[in-house]
Amino acid sequence: MIVMGIDPGSRRTGWGIVEQEGSRLQLLALGVLAPPASAALPQRLAELHRGLAELLAEHRPHAAGMETVFHGPNTRSLVTLGQARGALLTALGASGLPLSEISPSEIKKAVTGRGGASKDQVASMVRAMLGARVAECEAALSSTARRDATDALAVAVATLHRQRWERALVR
Repeated sequence: MIVMGIDPGSRRTGWGIVEQEGSRLQLLALGVLAPPASAALPQRLAELHRGLAELLAEHRPHAAGMETVFHGPNTRSLVTLGQARGALLTALGASGLPLSEISPSEIKKAVTGRGGASKDQVASMVRAMLGARVAECEAALSSTARRDATDALAVAVATLHRQRWERALVR
């Protein structure tokens, strides 16, 4: 199964694609959608939508996972994040992919075993799970973009973890 994880943001949206065969996880691709910071919000949202639609067409994942909105530092930031998620959700909806929306604590628990893990712990576990290829792919990204892409990989891993549990419950 191939899953795309998405860490949404209006300025930078991290994405990562992970394949699971049996118990083995393999990184296929990762990156960041970063609309021009000088662009007005409608143009940034359109760029996020277009960029994600292109990635979905190129990589053809079987499913996607996206981090849910969490409590933000202020209402304006939270609304803007919700608008970015809306643009991304529209691209996902048009693709027909099954989507799992996953809370930050569920992502952390799936990757580290602890819902209160730090971002550094999550990144470290993602690198341990997916191997040296993560560092190779991250090398092309800025440190800020690297964090968003790694978070997206954690979303993909958590999505695969959730799907495994859902299949087990059905059995």
